[in-house]
Amino acid sequence: MEQPGPRLGALKTWTIQELRLLIREPVAVFFSLIFPLVIFLFIGMPYADEIIDKGKNLRLIDAMFPSLVGTVAANLLLMGLPIYIAELRNKEVDKRYRTLPLPGWIFASAVVLSMLVLVVAAASVIVAAVGFSSGLRSEVYSPQFLLLGVGFVAMLCPIGLFLGTLPFPPRTIQAVTAGVFFILFFGSGAAAPIDGMPQVVQSVLEWNPLKIWFDALVDVYVSAGIKTSSILKILLTYAVSVVALLCGLRNWKRVS
Repeated sequence: MEQPGPRLGALKTWTIQELRLLIREPVAVFFSLIFPLVIFLFIGMPYADEIIDKGKNLRLIDAMFPSLVGTVAANLLLMGLPIYIAELRNKEVDKRYRTLPLPGWIFASAVVLSMLVLVVAAASVIVAAVGFSSGLRSEVYSPQFLLLGVGFVAMLCPIGLFLGTLPFPPRTIQAVTAGVFFILFFGSGAAAPIDGMPQVVQSVLEWNPLKIWFDALVDVYVSAGIKTSSILKILLTYAVSVVALLCGLRNWKRVS
């Protein structure tokens, strides 16, 4: 029986290799490092210290910070990951990998892990920028907030895999993922309030996966606690994520 040591070593080597390839891409660097700063500078910073709830001493940036971090993760996993997977498949990198005496999960895991490194780097940029300019609440270190953030990322990864395995060329995948991300992003209320929209539209947007998770992250960050309705909606997003994972794996085997 093959020992896990060599496999873990291979996973580490492939992850480092994929990460090096990713950081050579100007688009990946922009969306992982510059894009989150642009969001903060133009949306968060001008009114960061404005008090929106005097009773709780809640500032605007306190309500925005979780969404900023979540936006970074969503951007990289709903756009960056699918586009990168589509480009690898277009270059038939996955087929060449099949000729190596290594399990298929090592290649897939290396691709996802390398993207997660960028997610952590981008999130760190936001944390540092907000912490330096406005300060962070103590809840940023709470296990519940951190676990919720990890759960959010875990929910997004299978969806990114599914989008990347759609039987379309990379340019089409890029257009599709951009449409999916920006519709979900603007529909979440992270960029601008959606209170002024018609009630019917607001009711539909309540089922927006990004809005569901952003609302939950904000509630935990400001010590409001997660609502029961939010928990049920989060479980629903996991159900969608599982379906996306199964479909993505099927597409991967079918097209490869």
